[in-house]
Amino acid sequence: MENKNEIVLRKIPLKIFISVLTDAWNQGADFVDIIGQANEIQDNIGIAIKQEYYSKDEELEEQDVEDDYDIEVELDPQKDLDDEDLNQLI
Repeated sequence: MENKNEIVLRKIPLKIFISVLTDAWNQGADFVDIIGQANEIQDNIGIAIKQEYYSKDEELEEQDVEDDYDIEVELDPQKDLDDEDLNQLI
């Protein structure tokens, strides 16, 4: 029996996905929203991080951070992350 609430995104490149999640964690995110889009050849996945998902550390409270924003990164398995990709996360 198939679960109607289940969403399956196939063939997501782990190296890039883990790198993006690690960067989000290092920036203080405790949670992310995962956004996906199914395609015929390869599915795409991205993350969104709302302000409320960040740690409430004193250090993070001192940073000038927008109230609410989303980050969406389209993962391409043929391309390694570069500075532009990482800047999208910041």
